[in-house]
Amino acid sequence: MHKVEQEIVAGVSSQAVWKILEQFGSVDQWAPGMRSSSLLGEQASGVGTRRIMRHCWGFRIEEEVTRWADGKGMSFVLTKAPFPMQNVHETWDIEEQNGATRIMTTVTYEMGVGVLGTLLDQLLVRFVVEREMRRGLKALIAYIGEDTPPAESEYYPGIPGKRPITHVHSGES
Repeated sequence: MHKVEQEIVAGVSSQAVWKILEQFGSVDQWAPGMRSSSLLGEQASGVGTRRIMRHCWGFRIEEEVTRWADGKGMSFVLTKAPFPMQNVHETWDIEEQNGATRIMTTVTYEMGVGVLGTLLDQLLVRFVVEREMRRGLKALIAYIGEDTPPAESEYYPGIPGKRPITHVHSGES
């Protein structure tokens, strides 16, 4: 099992962060690289809520909420993850911290295809996961601070979308 952690501390309220995160089907409004996202089914919040997303690289992701703590965070499992990733779980947690908000995200995953998957993880997958997590945190904060989504071209040259901001702390195990 691989585990990647990222966090950011920003001068925004935890309520502002949660207001965006709880819109589970609208992640494409702020997350870099997400071409589209929508809810699957009628449920819009809470455990069991599902969404489908299309990444700018063409792959499709489906997720289902497994933990929902109003104003505090959520966890979800990727029921359809990019090959050869398997058993992918993601957690977002929010906490007030000295007048700012600390946002932490953790992704755990396994790699399929045996030794080839292990090598692929070491050469590419872990790097991409860490980068996407950092970009997601930065874009979330930028989106909260603006009335419209920022431009994505700084993340994915040649592809329209969102832009980065300040500092992010990386952690891994």
